[in-house]
Amino acid sequence: MGNIRNFFAVFVTGCTLISGCSSGGIASTARSGTSDASASAQSASATTASTTSSARGGQASAPAGPATITLAFAGDVHFERQVAALLKDSSRVWRNRLPELRDADFSLVNLETAITTRGRAERKPYTFRAPPKALEVLKWAGIDAVSMANNHAADFGAAGVQDTLKVKASNVMPIVGFGADDTQAYAPLEVNVKGVKVGVLAASQVAEETARNWAAGPNKPGIAVALDRTRLRAAVQAAAAKYDLVVVQLHWGTEGTTCPNGNQVETVKDLRAAGADVIVGTHAHRPLGSGWSGRTFVGYGTGNFVWYNTSASSRPSGVLTLTVDAKAAKARGQATGSARQTARSLVTSYTWSPKYISGQGVPQNPTAGVRKGLDSRNRAAISCSKLAQKP
Repeated sequence: MGNIRNFFAVFVTGCTLISGCSSGGIASTARSGTSDASASAQSASATTASTTSSARGGQASAPAGPATITLAFAGDVHFERQVAALLKDSSRVWRNRLPELRDADFSLVNLETAITTRGRAERKPYTFRAPPKALEVLKWAGIDAVSMANNHAADFGAAGVQDTLKVKASNVMPIVGFGADDTQAYAPLEVNVKGVKVGVLAASQVAEETARNWAAGPNKPGIAVALDRTRLRAAVQAAAAKYDLVVVQLHWGTEGTTCPNGNQVETVKDLRAAGADVIVGTHAHRPLGSGWSGRTFVGYGTGNFVWYNTSASSRPSGVLTLTVDAKAAKARGQATGSARQTARSLVTSYTWSPKYISGQGVPQNPTAGVRKGLDSRNRAAISCSKLAQKP
């Protein structure tokens, strides 16, 4: 897995269910299936190749990048109750636990917990916290970054927020959507995915205690909140002017439902117009439909993922993997003005890999009987999403 660091320079800052559907300021590199040492060596080699003159006196051309890259997204993660025992598992166990995320060129989950062992629980029905090792084991699993723009990131008050900021600064795992102030919370994470410069933003649209008490502001730590979409829309516009590909992770929707609500639909329209290429979300505790809204790919919800399963209906889960046209994305990044708003989606296909969460809180491949039910749910979710199943 490559080394990814937060980027704080932007201050505004249906388809085949299993096989898929076909047709700051520091750049960093996402994992490409090699070890850290190997990736570093390859990066150094590529740099040398692109800057060394040829024997004939001309400039050596940079090696061509891949035709496509893959991005994988999964849902809500915490380490409460019986799930806490997973923190004791070895790196070998974690390396093999979440293969779709491990094998993608870049992967992201929603870490729905304060990263702390201190603090006093906020006055709310459910509060989650986990020690810093949570980020370490997710890194072992092949996850490249986490969003913390959600309604549980500040569950243990000021002490928990300060501890989470310290962990973020240690850069064990890049964290987006949470910061020491609003500039940091809304700043995109910049990731170089095999030559494609990706900007990842995150925000929460859940109207509850965290949004009221811990919305990041000037000189105030907390999460990026998009109940009013103005700030997020501006951040997406700024990112679309800078990056080859813009991804927005949202904590949104109505808990317990499998269809998007009106606010989600309107948010998609807003962010599509602002230049978002990919919009993915969590929060409903159920998988929702995925597909294309014009040029923008939308995954309305991926459900729970590493979770303590309070009911059978919260156990359906999955991994959403997108294939992106790398050459088209890089061409978009070199364009100017209105040409940066591509007419066609940069996402060429997607795969939904259904999972079913075990009693230990681990997402697993479903049995044949369970999978039949999951496939039926997915078809219904796609239908009510009203998203196209081809780009």
